[in-house]
Amino acid sequence: MASKSLMIICSLFLALMFLGNSACNAARVLLEETPKEEQPSLPKLELPPLPEFPKLELPPLPEIPHELPKPELPPLPEIPHELPKPELPPLPEIPHDLPKPELPHLPEIPHELPKPELPPLPEIPHELPKPELPPLPEIPHELPKPEVPEIPHQQPEEPHHP
Repeated sequence: MASKSLMIICSLFLALMFLGNSACNAARVLLEETPKEEQPSLPKLELPPLPEFPKLELPPLPEIPHELPKPELPPLPEIPHELPKPELPPLPEIPHDLPKPELPHLPEIPHELPKPELPPLPEIPHELPKPELPPLPEIPHELPKPEVPEIPHQQPEEPHHP
């Protein structure tokens, strides 16, 4: 009997999955019409009482003060506002008039360089002579019609079938 009801439930589940809304309605009707089986009554099991465990005692947590003690820092050394100026050795004296070094005389370069003499350019005529071309052949406006052989319109006689 259990296997039959299991088959019905599985088939209903598959019908719900694959067939859609109409299958849902049919499955609901089948469920309403099938007789409901009473669940078999099982004897109640009497279990022994659970053993009582002793409560665990935790040591008390140490108290943490709200304000931590400030560490003692050594005092900072005093820094003077003005540092002492270091003593610099005196700078050597530089004479104001330095002797000018003797430079060799550079050759004088003329500002205007002489123009090189170029050979005269050949004269190029403005109008070039026109080359003589042979006359073009005459092209007729109307092309000659090609001669087409006449094709006879007579068709071969069809053979008569008896």
